[in-house]
Amino acid sequence: MRITLISFTQKSSLLCKRLVDYLKEEGHSIVAYSKYGGGELLQMEDNLSALTGKAFEDSNSIIFIGAAGIAVRAIAPFLKNKASDPAVIVINETGEYVIPILSGHLGGANSLAHKLASFLGGRAIITTATDINGVFSVDVWTKENGLHILNIENIKHISAALLKGQKIGFRCDFPVEGELPEFFTKDTTDYGIYIYDHKKQNADKQPFKNTLFLCPKLFAVGVGCRKGIPEEILEEVFLETLAAENIPKNLVYCVATIDIKKEEEAIIRLCDKFRYCLKLYTNKELMEAKGSFSSSGFVRAVTGVDNVCERAAILASNHGKLIMGKRARDGVTVAIAERAWRCSF
Repeated sequence: MRITLISFTQKSSLLCKRLVDYLKEEGHSIVAYSKYGGGELLQMEDNLSALTGKAFEDSNSIIFIGAAGIAVRAIAPFLKNKASDPAVIVINETGEYVIPILSGHLGGANSLAHKLASFLGGRAIITTATDINGVFSVDVWTKENGLHILNIENIKHISAALLKGQKIGFRCDFPVEGELPEFFTKDTTDYGIYIYDHKKQNADKQPFKNTLFLCPKLFAVGVGCRKGIPEEILEEVFLETLAAENIPKNLVYCVATIDIKKEEEAIIRLCDKFRYCLKLYTNKELMEAKGSFSSSGFVRAVTGVDNVCERAAILASNHGKLIMGKRARDGVTVAIAERAWRCSF
């Protein structure tokens, strides 16, 4: 995860340095700014708005160490929607309070706030209604189950019904594992959730008066590329490949490649832009993938494995089905595998 930290006072800059060390140890990519720069903290210029705008484009999470009012004014011009906005957290300069103020569920701000509060010995201040009332959170459940939300505006209707104690209708095109929670019903109701198979083209059906449509993220995309590939070329080939297989980009759950590409900027940018998980494998792990794969002597000489994209896709899909073998263009190779998925409670 790419995280931007912004601090404003000398005291908050000390806390910022502690968080930088902690978050790096957790495996995150960090950029940190302070009015009192030094060490790993970059000098913050006077234009907080420009810095915040850049963080919205480049980061999955933004952490302000200072007053909540400053953070609210800084982020206001850049807000789009809950599906794409980064997680935003405010921490007071003593580290006593850790407050998610944006993208608490889908962006992961609530979860990150709990982790930061635990590290700092502070308290996470959670304000989302479902959390504080102990009610099922559709946002969190969809994220945990790898589901894409088609009509995100309907989440508020489902959550409102649950907060009133109403039962929610449930339909699913996939196998269901576990007992259906008591707040779900298979009866016809005014509000309901429909998990559909995009290949059946059922999304235009309306099983409930107010239906929240969900679709599993089924696809792992394996990629390979020459060193220093421009990010626009990688993205173009990537999206062309998905379009050729009629796969919406929102139904990809991860990108996979060899570990020597862990710092390849184009791959990192692609994953950040579309919020994909990046999975990395050693050449030994890739060679142990089961299946029939295309082979390249050149790729083997460079990486130690005869094929990166197909093998990485298969491993990332938990040995699913390779639905598209290696597609190569302009120094980029792409392959797609589909995992088996079931709804789990």
